[in-house]
Amino acid sequence: MSNETTKLPLIDLFRLVFRSIKLRFFRITLVIIAITTSIAYMVSLELLASIIAVSDSPSSTQLYTTALSITASLVALTGTTNSLLILISERYQEIGTMKSFGARDIHIFQLLVLESIMLSFIGALIGYAIGFGIGSALGGRGNPLYLFLKSLLIAVTIGLLATLYPSYKASRIPPVEALRTEV
Repeated sequence: MSNETTKLPLIDLFRLVFRSIKLRFFRITLVIIAITTSIAYMVSLELLASIIAVSDSPSSTQLYTTALSITASLVALTGTTNSLLILISERYQEIGTMKSFGARDIHIFQLLVLESIMLSFIGALIGYAIGFGIGSALGGRGNPLYLFLKSLLIAVTIGLLATLYPSYKASRIPPVEALRTEV
């Protein structure tokens, strides 16, 4: 027996992710909305912190905005995890088919994690635009580049954390069991 492992080129991984996004556009929109609302809220809150700081002490304002941002991130994490669990469980037969044609556990895991990161990135872009627009319209001030990078970091972290368990669980399912699963 040889020790060869099947490799999945990155370009093929991206093709599979885009195909999956196209096929499940409306369900995937739920994941994007969960991240978008959290990021929009966080960005607008950061921008409006400059206004709040005028009437209150800067340290209490920072503590307050941080607590609200963490709460929004936890809500987004919970919603995203739930949406991904449902989305991935609907794909068990597809995963079983891929595994029966030679896909390894790591390929399934990489596919699902990459898909989640891409959705998080899209959610971050939309959320940043909405949050920055609202915060700026209400007179908030802030560093746009800092807020953009912070948005990306938080969104990708949420997406990554939210997908670890569902992706691991899906990648470990035996092909026969996955093909037998009815959703």
